[in-house]
Amino acid sequence: MNYKQTTQIPNVVFDKHLNNLSFSELKILLYILRQTYGWISKNGKRKKRDRITHGQFETKTGLSRRIISSTIQSLIIKQLITVSDYKGTLLHYPSERKGKVGIYYAPNLQTYADNDIKVGKKKHQPMQNRVYNKTNRTKLKRQKELSNNKRKSDWQRMQEILQSRI
Repeated sequence: MNYKQTTQIPNVVFDKHLNNLSFSELKILLYILRQTYGWISKNGKRKKRDRITHGQFETKTGLSRRIISSTIQSLIIKQLITVSDYKGTLLHYPSERKGKVGIYYAPNLQTYADNDIKVGKKKHQPMQNRVYNKTNRTKLKRQKELSNNKRKSDWQRMQEILQSRI
C-alpha cells in the first residue's frame, strides 16, 4: 500500500529509544520529526530542521510551557535533537535559547542508513579460523608476565603506587 500524507519515522526511534523516552519526550520528538521529515520540498528532499515556536509545541502536544522547556533540554542531553538559531549556532542551554526569536529544531538520530552499515550482512566466521585467538594473545601473555615477575608484598606494592603518584 502506498499511503499519502504520512511521515516516515526512522526505525531507530522504535528499536533503540522508545523504552528510554518519557511520554512528553516522545510527543516532542514525534512533533519535531513531523515538522522536518514530514515535509518534502520542491526539489524532492526532506527538511533537515524547522523553526518551531513554544506555542506550536503547546498546541500540537498539549503540554505546558514548563514541561516543554524541560523536555527539550532532556532531549538535547540524550542527543536526540539539536537546537540552533537561524545562523546554525547550537543552543545547548535554556539560557542561550531565552529571548531568541527564531529557534530551529532538528532530529539528531543516527540511523543505520546514515552510518552506511549493512545490518545482518556480515558473514559468520568460526573462531578457530580467526587471526585473533584468545588463547594465543591473552592467556599466554599473562602466563609469561606472571612467570617473569616475582610476587610482591603489600608494602612493596604500596610503595610503587605512592612513587607513581609523585
